[in-house]
Amino acid sequence: MQTQCRKINVSGVVQGVGFRPFIYSIATENGLFGHVKNRGNDVEIVVEGENNDLESFLHDLYNKKPPLSLIDQIKTKDFPVSGFSVFSILDSELDDNTSSIIPTDTAICSDCLREMYDRKDRRYHYPFTSCTNCGPRYSLVNSLPFDRKNTSMVEFPLCQGCGLEYKLPSDRRFHAQATCCQDCGPVLSLTNGSGDVIASGHDAIIRCAELIDSGSIVAVKGYGGFHLVCDATSDSAVLKLRNSLDRPAQPFAVMAKDVDTVSSFASIDADESSLLLSRQRPIVVLDKSNGLALSDHIAPDLHNIGAMLPYSGTHHLLFDNSDTDVYVMTSANLPGLPMMTDNEEALSHLERIADHYLLHNYVIRNRTDDTVIRFVNGRKAFIRRSRGFVPERIELPFSIEAAIGVGPELNTTVTLAKENSAYISQYIGNTRHFETAQYHKQVVSNLEQLTKINPHRWGCDLHPEFNTTHFAQEQGGNNTVYVQHHYAHIISLMVDNLLPADSRIIGIALDGAGYGEDGTIWGGEVLEATYSGYERIAHLMEQPMPGGDKAAINPSRMLLGMLHDVLEPKELRGLPLYFKHGEPERDIVLQQLEKGVNLVRTSSFARVLDSAAALLGISQSRSYQGEPAMKLESVAKKGVHNLDLPVVCKRGVLDTTSLLYDLYERLGTHDVCDLAYSVEDALAVGVAELAISAAKKRNVDTVGLSGGVAYNEHITGRICEVVKDAGFEFITHNRIPCGDGGVSLGQAVVAGNSENFD
Repeated sequence: MQTQCRKINVSGVVQGVGFRPFIYSIATENGLFGHVKNRGNDVEIVVEGENNDLESFLHDLYNKKPPLSLIDQIKTKDFPVSGFSVFSILDSELDDNTSSIIPTDTAICSDCLREMYDRKDRRYHYPFTSCTNCGPRYSLVNSLPFDRKNTSMVEFPLCQGCGLEYKLPSDRRFHAQATCCQDCGPVLSLTNGSGDVIASGHDAIIRCAELIDSGSIVAVKGYGGFHLVCDATSDSAVLKLRNSLDRPAQPFAVMAKDVDTVSSFASIDADESSLLLSRQRPIVVLDKSNGLALSDHIAPDLHNIGAMLPYSGTHHLLFDNSDTDVYVMTSANLPGLPMMTDNEEALSHLERIADHYLLHNYVIRNRTDDTVIRFVNGRKAFIRRSRGFVPERIELPFSIEAAIGVGPELNTTVTLAKENSAYISQYIGNTRHFETAQYHKQVVSNLEQLTKINPHRWGCDLHPEFNTTHFAQEQGGNNTVYVQHHYAHIISLMVDNLLPADSRIIGIALDGAGYGEDGTIWGGEVLEATYSGYERIAHLMEQPMPGGDKAAINPSRMLLGMLHDVLEPKELRGLPLYFKHGEPERDIVLQQLEKGVNLVRTSSFARVLDSAAALLGISQSRSYQGEPAMKLESVAKKGVHNLDLPVVCKRGVLDTTSLLYDLYERLGTHDVCDLAYSVEDALAVGVAELAISAAKKRNVDTVGLSGGVAYNEHITGRICEVVKDAGFEFITHNRIPCGDGGVSLGQAVVAGNSENFD
């Protein structure tokens, strides 16, 4: 038969995942000759052989690809026959303008685990065992191409054994840039609080497990930063950690030895189990069950708990040597600051928190917090999209110019986008703090370098005082594009669902706060949105926030503001509310409301939930973001009777004062759980009716929900039910956070959409 030649270009996640060795393998198996090389933007393959063998090769290319690879596109064309006699792997061919998609950090694979437990293997008990199918990637890389010399592993020259594997095309460690063993790779060391080494290597693992079992708090350095670890079954250890961190109630995540252990303290369905076991190993938020006795102080007054499984060799080895099967595993950072990644930094800043430190000696180039996911209304909802998912490409439904979204202020990410691709950064945090604002700039620089996207326009929030806004103004100048917060939420929702460029939806955006075009604080919005603009059609009633942001921290202030016009002063003073400075503070708040001074107006949905939580005695102070609303949801989950609280909507405004007053009137005559369920239900029905009315008037077929409130399963499910019953399509998020972690994507798409600037 006649020899044919084809040139094949494969784009996607094809670098650092064993893709070229895979191509070598299937080419030789099919009797083909030619070569494969990495060009940065893609992998180029030239293969010669008979037609049947070429077709078999293409079949294998589609169906047998490496587990960490992700193929976006395959282009094939005929090519002149060159008479190749072998199949070769050529050196990378890159220039300053080529980009590549860096693979994510992934959990240690079963093959590496098997080797790690094989007494005859030279990687026996070696925690940094990895191959082309697993291990750290993004957290290691410094620059492109993804070669060992451009990663943290450059400090660890390969030994003879690892070098042979690295050069052998048939070995799964062929060109595995992070490969190593105990003869040539990083090492573990266990130190006391002063930094004195008390054990090394596997002895450090054994001693660390003993310390955790005995009640110590250990700072453990992992893929993307430090965790603070303690025994999750010990009240004293968990309370010690809470007191040291000054986190009286914020829920801690836990890591369990295996899925069976997780099922002993949480309810798990098939989708949740699959996600726990996925190579990304995220924290999955699960409903608690009455099984294994974990400390009640891990997630106090909440119905759910965040759990994950071991993803590094270190984690597996710790559990093998521990008496407990569940650890508290929370990011090691001071309030509002980025997670720590440097050994000296951790020893210095965690000295009053950690008793001991389990350290390794390679540099973390890109910090990555744990990803957090919850299933809401049957769909994945990213609460935090980071380790295991960053920097995966997000497909855009249409092509845009090179642009960046710098994010809002809290729970920030940044997004770089160009043509039909976007790259959302890891979780950054609260940019009010100088250190986090500096980290934000570093992430922008690193992501620009890795994606080779030079943004022409800079999308940012409308709020004039955000550090992110100032940064965009400094960098973008006249090319700065100001994007209203809730419009950015809805655009990210439209992109998440790959709605085409001419789409029009009614978007419901529900959250805590976003600077509105009228200078007030929005947060309960119904918008008619296209990719080119939006109109605010309806919203929750504007309510006063006595003391501004103080009302967001103290729900009692917010509640007084909401009920001030419908209750007598004596009734307001009789409410069982909490004020840090007691009655004098309460009286000052009432005076502010009476005189109309020091008040900020808000239509925030979250502030209404906070007020309801305070009124029902569920949560009258806030120690972490979202606490009152989360506790309200947990109480509402126990509700069995819907009291059908009246929903009043007039001229596109949902009357939240009348709703809270009706709730007040029923205090003492109904179960608190039923009241909590009913107020959530009424609010959900109210915004759904506002959206349905808008959709009918504007002749729009699709209604969508975004914003942090969308993590509430009851509220999201009820809105979905009402909207669908009215005959409209309902969309929510799946690939992108519905909270503020997705705002940067919306900003980037608005900024990069050339139609907005014609």
